[in-house]
Amino acid sequence: MTDINPSATEANFELLQTEPFFEVVVDLVAGYLASAFDDPASCEVDQWTLSCLPATNKTAERERLFTLNIGPMEVLYVERYTENGETVDFRTVLYTSLSALMRSTGYSLDGLTMANPLLRFKQTELASADGDGVLIDWFLSDEGADDQFFELPLDETTIGPLAERLVAKGRGPYAQYHNRWFAQHVLDAMKEDA
Repeated sequence: MTDINPSATEANFELLQTEPFFEVVVDLVAGYLASAFDDPASCEVDQWTLSCLPATNKTAERERLFTLNIGPMEVLYVERYTENGETVDFRTVLYTSLSALMRSTGYSLDGLTMANPLLRFKQTELASADGDGVLIDWFLSDEGADDQFFELPLDETTIGPLAERLVAKGRGPYAQYHNRWFAQHVLDAMKEDA
């Protein structure tokens, strides 16, 4: 029996629940899954995985709270930044379909950047997105960035096309990192909101 990856453990989920940002994180993940899949519960692990406090790019000053993957690609995560053990900022990173976002907003990539100066937009070079992924990221400390982010049409019309493309790539290599306690909590929250 191999050791369970810490990001897949109940202990990591319990630790994440102590985060003041926890309910926001649950809402972010639930919203993304609802936009990506008709029935997220039916394709858990096969088409999407959710890790909890993963070690990805972890440093003394930066730690991911979670990573949501669809197929072979990470599509949503939040990082916590600390100084001397105190939380100083959070960064949210979300991937969506660039062509669908441009169609939905009427803006080019440059236009999106100009219309939302507190957000960063970067076309992703990740091969699994087939050239149609855009990374959108923002820091909580940038006052008003959250408003700009939540005003974007990040829904089934923009997230759905990227999710379809990623699911077609087949199951990702992240099953051993999947946190079933966190995933169940998110799915339960989605049922309550339905």
